[in-house]
Amino acid sequence: MNSDQHLKFITSRRRPLLFGIAILGLWMVTTTQLMAQETTASLRGRVTELNNPSVPVEFATVQVLPQGAATATNSRGEFFFDKLSPGRINIRIDFLGMEPIDTTFTLAAGQNLSLSLQMQESTFRLTEITVVAKESKAGRATASTISRQAMDHLQTSSLSDIMQLLPGGVTSYQSGLATAKTFNIRSLGANPVNQGVPIPTDAANMNSMGTAIVIDGAPLSNNANLQTLSPAISGSGAAIGGGSSPNSGLDIRSISTDNIESVEVIRGIPSVEHGDLTSGAVIIRSKAGREPLTVRLKTDPYIYQASVSKGVNLGKERGNLNISGDYAYSIKDAKESYAYYQRATARSIYSNQFNKLFSNTSLDLSLGKDTREKNPDDARSQLETGARDLGLRLNTNGTLNIRKGWLNNVKYTLSGSYRDKHSYQKELLGNAFAAYSMSKTDKAVLSNRPGQQVFDDQGNELTNIPPSEKDLIATYLPNEYYSQYDIYGKEVNIFANLNATLTKSVGNINNRILVGANFKSDGNLGDGKVYDPNNPPYRVLSSENSSPRPRKYSEIPFINQLSLYAEENLNWIMGKHELMVQAGARYDLVNGKSIVTPRSNLSFDILPQKLWLRGGYGITAKAPTALYLYPENAYFDLVHFNTLNSSSVPQDEQLFLATTRVFNTENRDLKIAANRKAEIGLDLMVKKMRFSVTAYDEQLKNGYNLATTIDSYRLLEYIIYEQAEANPGTIPTLKEKERHNIFVSFATPTNDGRSHNRGVEFDFDFGRINAIRTSFVLNGAYMRSTDWNDGHSFSNQKNLNNLERNVGIYEKGAEKYERERFTTTLRATHNIPSIGFVVTTTAQVSWLNKYWTTYGNDSILVSYISRVDGSVKPFNESMYNDLEEFGYLKEVRSPTRFITESYFPVLLINFHLTKEIGRNLKASFYANNMFNNRPLYESKRTPGSFTRLNIPFYFGFELALQL
Repeated sequence: MNSDQHLKFITSRRRPLLFGIAILGLWMVTTTQLMAQETTASLRGRVTELNNPSVPVEFATVQVLPQGAATATNSRGEFFFDKLSPGRINIRIDFLGMEPIDTTFTLAAGQNLSLSLQMQESTFRLTEITVVAKESKAGRATASTISRQAMDHLQTSSLSDIMQLLPGGVTSYQSGLATAKTFNIRSLGANPVNQGVPIPTDAANMNSMGTAIVIDGAPLSNNANLQTLSPAISGSGAAIGGGSSPNSGLDIRSISTDNIESVEVIRGIPSVEHGDLTSGAVIIRSKAGREPLTVRLKTDPYIYQASVSKGVNLGKERGNLNISGDYAYSIKDAKESYAYYQRATARSIYSNQFNKLFSNTSLDLSLGKDTREKNPDDARSQLETGARDLGLRLNTNGTLNIRKGWLNNVKYTLSGSYRDKHSYQKELLGNAFAAYSMSKTDKAVLSNRPGQQVFDDQGNELTNIPPSEKDLIATYLPNEYYSQYDIYGKEVNIFANLNATLTKSVGNINNRILVGANFKSDGNLGDGKVYDPNNPPYRVLSSENSSPRPRKYSEIPFINQLSLYAEENLNWIMGKHELMVQAGARYDLVNGKSIVTPRSNLSFDILPQKLWLRGGYGITAKAPTALYLYPENAYFDLVHFNTLNSSSVPQDEQLFLATTRVFNTENRDLKIAANRKAEIGLDLMVKKMRFSVTAYDEQLKNGYNLATTIDSYRLLEYIIYEQAEANPGTIPTLKEKERHNIFVSFATPTNDGRSHNRGVEFDFDFGRINAIRTSFVLNGAYMRSTDWNDGHSFSNQKNLNNLERNVGIYEKGAEKYERERFTTTLRATHNIPSIGFVVTTTAQVSWLNKYWTTYGNDSILVSYISRVDGSVKPFNESMYNDLEEFGYLKEVRSPTRFITESYFPVLLINFHLTKEIGRNLKASFYANNMFNNRPLYESKRTPGSFTRLNIPFYFGFELALQL
């Protein structure tokens, strides 16, 4: 069965039942291995500060795995778990500003174990520090965790900065915050090492759209974003003025990293709890709890940034309140100071424990603003653009510990967000001649005067004026005019998630079952596209006769997504060996479209506690957004007669006559995009050294894009009139001059996006060599990406000056964009704990970096759309010989298009330094490409043109004060 058939099979209606039976069977087999009644155990403990054992650590989160039990320490630093299943357990304790405790031990049946644990402050004065990404443990989804300490040392300004810490991640040339940034996972469609590498835009957009950004259990949403101008005509969903684009992922510049405690990036197969994603997930845990007053100041050639945070204990049993805020100002180029970005954020989070309920409630306010003022040297276009994004988000989440029978706990998350967006563009347009009708009614025929009727010489009325449009006109725009348009979006998102953890142990087998449901609703209540109809936006030059129209976004239906999921997490101790299995399925129903996505992860320790074999297989799915579910109509204005602005015709006698054609661009057969993910890996532990290797293969099917299809070419009858009789002092009487068949075309949502990403990732942590106070970590990846559009491409060549022409059709998927890269990154971190000094030198080598395009039959048409009747007819190469009818359809192809561009290896050296000054001050400095190594590469396709490799040299400084 090929991958296409497999995806079709799993989305059938019988699949949920079959997969549910499989999970039930797995549980029944394992739980019937032993029938004896189990005896439970209990665990209690007290957590205090290492440097001051009399001070308890209050509100620290305590997790027990694999059973999934969770709680928080009380005001005395105590925690208690009863009815725990005996056997090997893992306990993890986390608290803001403290080093986590992560330990494994064995509980005997009937044992009542008491622990005394101490947490030490997370500072750069520790012998063991963490300034790199840490890979996930065996048996869990392949992921990397970035700690607060690592982010401080890296001096991050946004989430995009942490991507360089992942295996295969590179230091991007796109520094600063001046341009929108998205998060991509395991794809070479974006974030190239060098600026000269072309990017398959559709693939990069789909990858980032399929990356879920989850903060405190609730995903952020870009589903209702419609801040774009003419997607049905241009085929593009790019944002106007800046910010998140509707056809890609969330703009992560709006997320300040200064109020983040840790980030987990899931690259592999995530738990079924996480949905509406294809690429992976970025799980963000916010700062919560007590924290000293912290002030940060950061600067580099592109950014000025300041932040402040403070967490206080409100008293016994009153909980903790953490408040933070930041401001950032960024430019892209010092020579273009009129273009800049500003960000301001504020956040408060309240956490408390109410008997068996531990909860966090947060309120976030964010403002992002892209601005391009008038360039003082550009008097011609006078271009101004901008985008403002004002967001408000309320989130509450918690865990209710029940521990009765099988039911361990119930977790909930409830989140609501509102984003008020305003994008605009102002410009003095030139060469702006174009027809424009104010009508939004198909086949309406208007003239240049409201309600004016036009007749032919037979007495037939040529105008067709809808009653609701009697005050509207059609006109021919002047060569030059000043245009301004605004796009107002008000995006609303509601998310609710509820799940229960059930646990049961029989002998050496521990079962943890997760069942849950979530609901998500996205809508846009904005006024949409607004502009003066007498001065509309510039036409789309690539689409003849097309014309923009205003659209009110509040008239678009909401997108509602209901999801159900169930997952078995099995842990089987077989002597000294351990088998861990995670298997589950998720059902998503989105506005009448549904899909079932099974997922599984497995690991087995071949050598106990030393060597693990692991693997995973699963399907992830991303629902279509409003841009694709509810696309706008396509409008075309066809001019029949025009004497406007003619110097030889008196103004009272000037006439403009145009027909408006309107086409619904909706694709009712649009499917949910799905990504098949498979991976296998090995993990090896040798003393304190850890070696991890993962091979992966991912195939995305039914990716979204806006594209022209055979069905979106429409053959229209077009009539041109001429003057039959002059009527002095009023408009003339007309008569038919000529009649033609012409094509118009528009972009419609499709499922033609395909991507195949495969590669090998590795992460080797050699630990710290105490003799030289230095730790070494080597990671990297070999990555190969193939991206293509599985739809037809077309020959739209003009037939000289003739209005009539045929449209040529090439075979599907004629071009495939190939990218291949092998990079390694060696980080050597030297620290002197006694003086709080840490320095990291990073050597990033791009050993292999090349791109090319493979072509199918891109030179000979397989069929064509006839200009006579609009039907699709077969085509053969000999038909090119009919020069008048088909010869013009033959396109000239570059003979160099097959050549592979392969860059030679390049070395990039980065330097990061952090020094604690006393107990309250910390200074950090970094320099990227510190030796400014930027060699030139000469293109093989176009000799004589050069690309400068590596990123430009830049540096930054940060000062942090704690009181």
